[in-house]
Amino acid sequence: MSNPLTPAARRSGPGHLPARRQVLRAGVAAAAALAMPAVVRAQQKILYVNSQGGPWEAAARKHLFEPFTAQTGIEIKSAPGASFAKLALQARTRSYEFDIQTVGAPSVVQAMNEDLLEPINFDILKRDALPANLIFENGVGNHAYSTNICFNTTKFAPGSIGTWQDFWDLQRFAGPRALGRTLSQTIVFALLADGVPRDQLYPIDLDRVFASLDRIKPAMRVWWTTGPQSRQLLGDGEVDAASMWHAHGVALRDGGAPIEIVWNEFTMDRTYWIVSKGTPRADYAWEFINFALQPKSNAGFCVDGSYGPLNPAAFEYLTPEQALNMPTNPEYAAGAIEFDGRRMGEVMTPAERRFQRWLQQ
Repeated sequence: MSNPLTPAARRSGPGHLPARRQVLRAGVAAAAALAMPAVVRAQQKILYVNSQGGPWEAAARKHLFEPFTAQTGIEIKSAPGASFAKLALQARTRSYEFDIQTVGAPSVVQAMNEDLLEPINFDILKRDALPANLIFENGVGNHAYSTNICFNTTKFAPGSIGTWQDFWDLQRFAGPRALGRTLSQTIVFALLADGVPRDQLYPIDLDRVFASLDRIKPAMRVWWTTGPQSRQLLGDGEVDAASMWHAHGVALRDGGAPIEIVWNEFTMDRTYWIVSKGTPRADYAWEFINFALQPKSNAGFCVDGSYGPLNPAAFEYLTPEQALNMPTNPEYAAGAIEFDGRRMGEVMTPAERRFQRWLQQ
C-alpha cells in the first residue's frame, strides 16, 4: 500500500506525523460540525398544519396537536393563511407552507379536479375502523359546522321564524338582514326561500337563485365574511335576523343576547382533512389524521372548538348538554341539509363570478 504522505513529508521524519494527523483530524471535525445542523434538520419530525386561529387552534392544540406530539414525537407547527391558490402553488413548486388543512366538500372537489391532493394512505389510515361516510374523494371528514337562521326575539316573537321563506318575507318580518358571502350556503338559502323542496336543490338553477336574491336585496344591510362580524351585527342590533355559523349564535345567546337559533333548514358543512400533493411529510399527515379521528380526541376538539363530531362514536364522550349545541346531534337530523359537494362544486366558479357582478348592480 503506498504511503499517502509527500516525499517532503517522508523526509521530515516520524516526529512530524502527529502534527499532520492533528491538522487532518481538525479538518474532519470542522466539516462534521458544519454538517451537523443539516443532519439535525433532516432528522426533525415536523408537520405543518394550516390553522384557522382563535378557538379552532386552541382546541386543536389542546386535544390534537400536543397529545399527538407526545405520542409520536412529531412536532406540529401551525401555518395560517391557507387558500386554494396556495394549495395549487405548492403542488407546482413543491415548496410547502402547510402539509395539511381542513376544507369543505366543494373545495375537496375543486382540488381533486386540479389534482392537488395526496391519495389517502389506507396503510396508515385504517379504513375498516372508520365510518364509511367519513371518506370523500381524497378528503377525510373530521367535524361539521352549521349555518343557521338566528334572529332577535325582541324584534320577532320566539318561534315565529322557522324557515328561509320566513326569513325572506319582508312584509311579515320587516327589518334589516345579513347573509354570508359564502356563496355555497347562500345559494341553498335562496332556493329554499323560493320554494324549492330540499330534495330538489340539484342541479342548481342559478337563474332562480339570483331572482330570489333580488327579493331579499332591499333588506340586506351587510354581506358578512367572518363569524365574529355576523355575531356583532346581530348582537349590536344592526340587523334583526341573519344567517350565522352555529358556534357564534350559541356564544351570542349564552352571553345573554335575546337570540333564537333555528335548528331547521340549516346547512351542515362537513369539514375534511386534505393533504397537499407531493409533500414529503405525507406519512406524518396521515398519522395525524388517524389520531384526530379517534373518538375521544374528536369529541374534545369539537367541544372546545364548538363543532359537531363526524365520528358517531365521539358522542360517547359528550354530555347531553354539550350535544345540544352540535349540528351533528342526531336530534337535529331532520332539520339538517347537507351539501352535495360534487354538484355544488361544479357551479361554484360561474356562480361566484355572477355573484360579484350582482353585488355591484
